[in-house]
Amino acid sequence: MPRPVSKPVSEGSRLRAGVATVAGGPAAYLSVGSGGVPVLLLHGFGGDRLTWQFNLSALSSRRRAVAVDLPGHGGSTPDVGSGRVSDFAPWLVEFLDALELARVHVIGHSMGGYVGRELALLAPDRVASLTLLSSAGLGTPFDLDFLRRAIAPADVAEGRDCAARLFAGPSPLIPRFGEVLHAQGADPVRRAGLERIIDVSFAAHADGGPPVDWSAYPMPIQVLWGRTDGIIPPPPADRLPSGAPFRVFDTAGHLPHIEAASPVTAAIRAFLDGCDDAPSQS
Repeated sequence: MPRPVSKPVSEGSRLRAGVATVAGGPAAYLSVGSGGVPVLLLHGFGGDRLTWQFNLSALSSRRRAVAVDLPGHGGSTPDVGSGRVSDFAPWLVEFLDALELARVHVIGHSMGGYVGRELALLAPDRVASLTLLSSAGLGTPFDLDFLRRAIAPADVAEGRDCAARLFAGPSPLIPRFGEVLHAQGADPVRRAGLERIIDVSFAAHADGGPPVDWSAYPMPIQVLWGRTDGIIPPPPADRLPSGAPFRVFDTAGHLPHIEAASPVTAAIRAFLDGCDDAPSQS
């Protein structure tokens, strides 16, 4: 494991792996680029920082980009605490402090969108903008049974079946995703943490849960989705922040940042650049 660090490890366009110490445990991350208002990328349930591999370089053209493993995922602490997703927000504040990142644009996919919203609610002064990508927690129903299957596939074949549901259609990535899901399910510590998150944070809201009070979010927000998302369907307009950009990508399922990496990343870059340039135009 890399030696824990508390300062940025990114130099120019080089992709670096690092580990910060947060709440007494490791927080594994990737970092690329420098300057500008950094962007913090938060993966979905059962994923890790590598799910952003198709986006990191392009996002770092004007800024530093950092993708972190959330608790219970990847190389970060296996301790998910109570299992409440909202508890990941103060953990992220510590992570930002460890990397000396005063303010960041936040991009969250699926569960990462839920976590990003909680961070923006807890520390709005630390969040320059919020991009929600096929996000959980917006009050739309989702497939709870799928989550339970995906964290404990009986064999690699079932893992591949679960992986296939994440995509809009056939993909060469599905076999590898299936292998990863099966490997995670075979790890009793990892599996227990993911089960706790499901039971505490997701099970009670599979039917959609309460709507979000968007008046509590002062930062710019955009919402991106895959049209054929079979895990969390695109939300109705009345569940979204008024006036926020909402783009749907026809060729994508639940992983638009992977399936439609170029147009999704371009949309994110344009949004972030617009947020950064807005003050100078006022």
